[in-house]
Amino acid sequence: MRILVAASEAAPLAKTGGLGDVVGALPSALRELGCEVSLVIPAYRKALENTEAPAVLAKALPVKLGRKQVSADILETEINPGISLYMVRRDEFFDRSGIYGTSDGEYFDSRERFIFFSRSIPLLCRSLDYHPDVIMANDWQTGLLMALLDEGAIPGAAGVFTIHNLGYQGLVAPEQISLIGLPEKYYGIEGLEFYGQMSLLKAGIVCAHAVTTVSPTYAQEIQTSEFGFGLDGLLRSIKDRLFGILNGIDEEAWDPEKDIHLQARYSRDDLSGKEICKRGLLKEVGLPLRLMKRPLLGMVSRLVSQKGCELLLDTAEKIFGLDVGVVLLGSGEVAYEKAFSALEEKNQSNFRFIRGFDEPLAHRIYGGSDCILVPSLYEPCGLAQMYGLRYGSIPVVRATGGLNDTVQDPRERRFPGTGFKFEEFDPAAFLAVVERANTVYKDNSYWQAMMREGMAQDFSWRRSAEEYLKVFEKAIRSKRGEDK
Repeated sequence: MRILVAASEAAPLAKTGGLGDVVGALPSALRELGCEVSLVIPAYRKALENTEAPAVLAKALPVKLGRKQVSADILETEINPGISLYMVRRDEFFDRSGIYGTSDGEYFDSRERFIFFSRSIPLLCRSLDYHPDVIMANDWQTGLLMALLDEGAIPGAAGVFTIHNLGYQGLVAPEQISLIGLPEKYYGIEGLEFYGQMSLLKAGIVCAHAVTTVSPTYAQEIQTSEFGFGLDGLLRSIKDRLFGILNGIDEEAWDPEKDIHLQARYSRDDLSGKEICKRGLLKEVGLPLRLMKRPLLGMVSRLVSQKGCELLLDTAEKIFGLDVGVVLLGSGEVAYEKAFSALEEKNQSNFRFIRGFDEPLAHRIYGGSDCILVPSLYEPCGLAQMYGLRYGSIPVVRATGGLNDTVQDPRERRFPGTGFKFEEFDPAAFLAVVERANTVYKDNSYWQAMMREGMAQDFSWRRSAEEYLKVFEKAIRSKRGEDK
């Protein structure tokens, strides 16, 4: 099977979050199952800086963008062994310091940039005489590509659209609709129309042969008014072609037995290095060593409301009253950054906030913490809890999306369990689950049993890739049924 994965980011070349991790890892797992996989992303400045002399395969391809025509160059390199990476270059759109925007917000021409990117992909296939069996598009940035497939822009290709986060819909204002460039039939309520605007995410959902999202629970949640962002009715109507597949993690990069970023290595069978990692983390961030005998809670997160920052802020003083330590690494909304900085000033003996993102430090937080906090309002899949489980750092999570699918609470009669869950998104429920973890921590033998159970879980990309392959086969059968 020949597969083209189209996305707005891919680790390690250009990444802002979980989407980049998925797109960077899934192609190799699919290749191991016998697929021929290629990847296409925009030629961001960051991606070009991380690439050695990519080959120029095509120049000045004419891309229609509303009433004007602009050109695209196609570059090629290899992102992983046997995985071709195509990059669509137009410096006007992609030669910028950020991928999506700056700290002040997204770029003013965000919709135009990714409409251009989606419209360039059929030209790429045509110019390279490349004929994929399946095109996998990801999130609103490539949603338009599914509508272009529906129009026959890449003959023979089935379309699979993956929703990583339904909260970002790629809404196009009425004055910009001409940029989309589709026939009028696509602009009604049965097509892209969404409360007077056009949704590029909706284009992907409506026009794909199959739709996936990144966990079974999230696939159910987005069919409800609470989590559906106004698209729950549409998603219920396509439930027969909607599939939830858990993401995997890179088990080579995230392995406490081999991790070069840790102060010591350890395994499920020999946890002795975990204590060394905790001591090293406390020293690195400047927290007192008395916390060696108390739970150390880690959190690595974007600082936005979705991630439950308010819950931590609202309960922090009471959590510190339990005499536990908290280490937070992240960046995001300025208000949260200021609030956590102020919290650190007042609680020097229990709390450290490290602003920004530091990959080696993230590994050491997972390695040195006793618990990983993921108190999200909603979480399509989540990787933090998987990293925590892998590193024997017991997750404390809200029972939503992929968090619910990947963490087993002892109260669910799944002994010993792998973590702790809370249901209601409110400070009292969050505090109660932290208190419960604090109580269980005192039983060292039971705590270690939970650690080992978590470290035994399979979050390999091979497992995920096998599920994706089944969906791709269904999409191909659906496409062939249309063509008859």
